[in-house]
Amino acid sequence: MMRRWTIAVAGVAVLALPHGTIAAVRQADATADVVTSASLFTGETRDPRRLAMRAYVWGYPLVRAAQLRQNLTLPADPLRVRPPSSPGAAINRLGHAHELGSPKMRQGVAPNADTLYSLAWLDMAGGPYVLETPDFGTRYYTFQMGQADSSTRQSLGQRTHGHQLPPVFIQGPGQHHRVPAAMVGVRSDQRYMMVAGRTLVSGPADIPAVTDLQRRMTLRRWQDHAAGRDILPPVNPQRMLATGTAVTSPDVFLTMLGVVLRDWRPAASDRALVASFARIGLSPRYGYRPDRLSPATRAKALLGVRDGETAVRQKTFSLGRNVAGWSINNQGSVFGDDYLLRAAVAMDQIYVLPRGEALYPNARLDADGRVLDGRNSYELRFAKGEAPPVRFFWSVTMYHAEGLMVDNPIGRYTIGDRTPSLIREPDGSVRILLQHAAPADPTKVNWLPAPAGPFMLMLRLYGPDAAAQTGRWTPPAIVRRPPDVPNS
Repeated sequence: MMRRWTIAVAGVAVLALPHGTIAAVRQADATADVVTSASLFTGETRDPRRLAMRAYVWGYPLVRAAQLRQNLTLPADPLRVRPPSSPGAAINRLGHAHELGSPKMRQGVAPNADTLYSLAWLDMAGGPYVLETPDFGTRYYTFQMGQADSSTRQSLGQRTHGHQLPPVFIQGPGQHHRVPAAMVGVRSDQRYMMVAGRTLVSGPADIPAVTDLQRRMTLRRWQDHAAGRDILPPVNPQRMLATGTAVTSPDVFLTMLGVVLRDWRPAASDRALVASFARIGLSPRYGYRPDRLSPATRAKALLGVRDGETAVRQKTFSLGRNVAGWSINNQGSVFGDDYLLRAAVAMDQIYVLPRGEALYPNARLDADGRVLDGRNSYELRFAKGEAPPVRFFWSVTMYHAEGLMVDNPIGRYTIGDRTPSLIREPDGSVRILLQHAAPADPTKVNWLPAPAGPFMLMLRLYGPDAAAQTGRWTPPAIVRRPPDVPNS
């Protein structure tokens, strides 16, 4: 979940290089077919193209997260009423989605149709904050504490605390408060942090019950909570990324990264890397200044951004292990110094949960390594006893190749263990048919409608057991088969 929702942010267009001096640059060192974090980030370099490639791979998740923040908080009009499908709200305020994921959701990457989101972006300059939530009973819920680089170390909820989550005390860099008694402490590494709640919904009739739970969630500044003041936090101004939010050229990307760097506090391990970006006009002090570059240096840097995008897109096909067409990231949401994996996950599945909370195998290829295309017909079969091993639930969701849900005549976007009409074969297996055309008899098969073109699947495992987390269990292959359509 791209590209567009696991949480969400507007898709990034293919970067278009401008004409002019860049057209004259002819380099023999084109992007290698296979790039790894180790090969890209090992050693020092003064080459502008190489530095820009590093800047793209390192900085892409930062820009994506900032896009998500601004798309949902709307700094220019923060109090605008959002549609029911959006969990957006002004900065420092909780917003709630009141509709499950559907093709109407045009922001973000791989939205889900299993849970309703409750979302807040926090400006920690005004913190600390206290998040309070109601008693969820046996219902699955979790609150993700997402860092501004798209990583997540903590997700708190039914898995960690059962039916009642204690108040969550959230503080940022430079804040050193003792966590109050009976609260859970969370720390943001940067100025901004995302809090994303997910509450399980059993179907449309269950939405009012979840909406009632959302109404009983509160987010306050610590100073107001301590004083017993029930008031909303102030709406702080933000640096605007650029005019619009689409990344349409390498220059626009570097400009956006420069804006993000103005508020960034590089980790000790990143300081030398960030300092090296000054040779391509990037600095936490002044953002992006292409006017300080020679035409040749700038042209090489813009080529390096394209190289970086190519490397990240290639990595989306291999987010860890590749098994029978599935790309499986067992590392979860803590990436360490694997900046390429972090960027690829941000491109396809930004803000995944920690692996103990959820796993997200995704597939763009069939068992034979061919691109999935809804003009063909495929079968995904879970044999009896081989369904995803989870504590809570699992689902398979269909997306266009770019990460949006697929509009279809039966309004079905996902199939999982909670699907009311789930059909089991006589041998106890579950067979899911993946194709664009309606099957010969839709009442006798689990049909997940595909677009009439390339698509991707995401398998969500909430509460995966040890076998799934360690890779002892993997999803079955997606097998191409003869079309299942009515005779004409």
